[in-house]
Amino acid sequence: MAQQLKIPFVPIRKKGKLPRECYSVKYEKEYGFDEFDIQIDALKEGDKVVLVDDLLATGGTLEAAKKLCDKSKAEVLSHCVVFELEFLKGRDRLRDTSVISLVKYGG
Repeated sequence: MAQQLKIPFVPIRKKGKLPRECYSVKYEKEYGFDEFDIQIDALKEGDKVVLVDDLLATGGTLEAAKKLCDKSKAEVLSHCVVFELEFLKGRDRLRDTSVISLVKYGG
């Protein structure tokens, strides 16, 4: 998507997968805990970000990704997902930022 739009792509990955110094955030998932990293120099203050994910379930993953962007002082404009499982109410955890879903299920 970023390549088609000719805009930067910044990966947020599970802990230990990125090569340089990282910010980290621990978050709760439906079945336990996990940790995400973003490279410290990947975003700078004032950068505008759209977080893209395949699935919005409980909202923990996107909430954690937003916290990493906040640590970088970047501005998250929106969350975009392919599928949203509405019955899990993940959108409620992302209230301060818009959420765009291509497909909603179980509302």
